[in-house]
Amino acid sequence: MSKTNQTLSPYLDVPPDPERVIEGLRDTGYEFETSIADVIDNSIAANAKNIEVTVVMDFGGNILVSVTDDGCGMDRDGLINAMRYGSKRRADQSSLGKFGLGLKTASTAFCRRLSAISRGIDGGEVHKATWDLDHIASVGRWELLLVPAAAEEIKLLDNVAKGNTGTVILWENVDRLLKAYAIPDGKAARNALKRYVDNLQFHIAMVYQRFLDTNDTRATNVSISVNGTKVLPWDPYCLSETKGPIAEKLQKVQIGDSQTAEFRIRAFVLPRKEEYSDAVKAKEARLTNDMQGLYVYRENRLIHGPDWLDMYSKEPHMTLCRIELSFDHRLDDAFQVDIKKSRILLDDSLYEWMQKFLQGPRREGQERYRKGVAATVSGTAALLHAVSNNVIHAQADNLKNAEIREVDGATGDVTIANKNGTTKLRIKLVEQKSNGECHVQPVDSLQDGVLWEPAFIDGNQAVRINTGHQYYHKVYIPNKKSGVTIQGLDSLIWGLCVAELGNVSESNKRNFEEMRYEVSRILRRLVEDMPDPAEE
Repeated sequence: MSKTNQTLSPYLDVPPDPERVIEGLRDTGYEFETSIADVIDNSIAANAKNIEVTVVMDFGGNILVSVTDDGCGMDRDGLINAMRYGSKRRADQSSLGKFGLGLKTASTAFCRRLSAISRGIDGGEVHKATWDLDHIASVGRWELLLVPAAAEEIKLLDNVAKGNTGTVILWENVDRLLKAYAIPDGKAARNALKRYVDNLQFHIAMVYQRFLDTNDTRATNVSISVNGTKVLPWDPYCLSETKGPIAEKLQKVQIGDSQTAEFRIRAFVLPRKEEYSDAVKAKEARLTNDMQGLYVYRENRLIHGPDWLDMYSKEPHMTLCRIELSFDHRLDDAFQVDIKKSRILLDDSLYEWMQKFLQGPRREGQERYRKGVAATVSGTAALLHAVSNNVIHAQADNLKNAEIREVDGATGDVTIANKNGTTKLRIKLVEQKSNGECHVQPVDSLQDGVLWEPAFIDGNQAVRINTGHQYYHKVYIPNKKSGVTIQGLDSLIWGLCVAELGNVSESNKRNFEEMRYEVSRILRRLVEDMPDPAEE
């Protein structure tokens, strides 16, 4: 049969351009700590008991990163597979590794030369494989370099493996961690690197909490060190103080036609800062706005959070609320786990179920927080207006435009005189609660929930301010350290009261009352979406 009569296949083998692909995969959005965690995942999947992370800078400003473990190690073929983009699926589906890309993409996100050095048999030969991005770019092929491990690399391995099986992941030519400094190995560069290392230590403590905690039986125990310092687990839920969740649910999810899997969700409301047994534990709890929300665990490893999965925004009144959500690999599709194992998505049914479950814990967290804020406001308000009282008192006599003429002891009505004549009002005549508090007086609440009302304090024209109003919480308290701002707010409201006292009459007194009520209502609405003050 002639070639012209042969049937040509419609399929063509079109391999991707190595340089374009490998450079493109550098931009998958890894942060430094998440990339190191992806490497650590491989060590845990290899049943390592000890993992050592080093991040060092030489005298030329060059950074070297290594992750060494005493796991099962790899022979030559295993090493080649591990370095393959899209390595073969592990037999154990519960492994922390998922797509066969994490080691490579996480590493080359920050370095241009990635090496894996491994011993697969106790006392056996050490193999080494290297991806060199510059070499790939120059030859235009997926050429993996296979060479014997150097003596210093074997020594690095045996610092942890002790002559037995284990692996070193080595990053060289690290070009995407630090910006270019005028002095590459100077103080500024080293301080910047130290911040990365400090953040990495906390990230490991949080992500691998269940593995690091020897008392936690949900995960195998692993010891992880960073630059020679052992990382201790960080417990987001402060179990030594909370003692347990306020709500817990084991929820089944249908997967496939006949199978089900389950996830567990537990809700914790942390104590307020002043409620901890000691100051050290309160500090370790990290009661900050950014630590609230859901902590999502896949196979006992934190993969997402803390946040509210786009269901809610982070607000200070939810600072004490932390939710633990745990599932295994069977629910990867249900939760749409991404390539970095650092994000999940909820379908509509899970989204609605989660929102319903969270209603109670969020309400409890908000209530506990607000009790703390109320206590903070009460304690703060007594001192907050001292400067305003002094400043106003210096000008009060010059601005006086109304005076008390008569007080009806039976009804409590007060008759005042101003430029419009005399008017009978229901107005408070009060004494100073503290020395100097003669013009501005904070109170826990006012009738009808108004923000302020005119009064006379020891015969002085004055204003009483409602510290329970949301405007006070969200405008006064966040500015409590700014004396000028507080003085300006007090002067404005006191000025409104003095103007009312100087212009009120029998015909318009109802209008002034309604004006205060309406302004207070409008201000309450205007500050609804403003953040609550941070609890201190």
